[in-house]
Amino acid sequence: MRVLLSKLPRPWIVDEKKDDGYTALHLAALNNHVEVAELLVHQGSASLDIQNVNQQTALHLAVERQHTQIVRLLVRAEAKLDVQDKDGDTPLHEALRHHTLSQLRQLQDMQDVSKVEPWEPSKNTLIMGLGTQGAEKKSAASIACFLAANGADLTIRNKKGQSPLDLCPDPSLCKALAKCHKEKTSGQVGSRSPSLNSNGETLEECMVCSDMKRDTLFGPCGHIATCSLCSPRVKKCLICKDQVQSRTKIEECVVCSDKKAAVLFEPCGHMCACENCASLMKKCVQCRAVVERRTPFVLCCGGKGMEDDAADDDDDDDEDDEDLSE
Repeated sequence: MRVLLSKLPRPWIVDEKKDDGYTALHLAALNNHVEVAELLVHQGSASLDIQNVNQQTALHLAVERQHTQIVRLLVRAEAKLDVQDKDGDTPLHEALRHHTLSQLRQLQDMQDVSKVEPWEPSKNTLIMGLGTQGAEKKSAASIACFLAANGADLTIRNKKGQSPLDLCPDPSLCKALAKCHKEKTSGQVGSRSPSLNSNGETLEECMVCSDMKRDTLFGPCGHIATCSLCSPRVKKCLICKDQVQSRTKIEECVVCSDKKAAVLFEPCGHMCACENCASLMKKCVQCRAVVERRTPFVLCCGGKGMEDDAADDDDDDDEDDEDLSE
């Protein structure tokens, strides 16, 4: 492919359509030919937003087939995110429809499993299929969040009058999509490419997918290297190479609920409070263990910083701190 592209007498041949309107990039996206797609985009300068007879772009097809690498490639090459197909669906409509269908199939599988009699283990092989549906659902949700975080419109309606969020019955995912979109529009996400403008921004992104933010605490090492979607795939910590024995999703501060938890308490290993609230605590609010050290989020991500030795704090206000922890 590289040789062909370098020898093309007429560069526009890259965008030639078949009878069904498919270009070479459409076919690469449909069949998950990642290297071919990269060559077409970067070396062949293929047009990213050409539509086939169904008015689908290459991004529509990549999202529909859940080819995450090609979705990432096209979005970072600045493909248009809100092109509508013949039904008025954008790529985000496709991602959320796929997520919903995966949920429905998983529910049906669960109903089928409930009918399996416990004394017939041979029939329980059906349970083995459940993991694939879960992975499929996570992939669709991850793609949807990635599109929203890069500016995909949440309000565009298709020909049935449905917005992307109308196709998503999962309130948690709807909330995540709205948050991703809000961060993009307020300038917090930054450019479509991974931002290297500051060390802090680089440390925030998942070391596996680079699309989502890190939000999972590995135990017992106490490092934060991945998002919750990628963490099950990691067997050894990507920062210290220790075996991962536990994975804990980092939630909001249990004290103020205004910010995300961002301080690791040691020796208990819990991360349950934001920086402001954690600085006031001498006991872990979750397990009541005495806090000997406080490690900030950036240090847990492998960045530079200093641990806060709680032993150096004044011990005069123990009762007040215990009240705060209750």
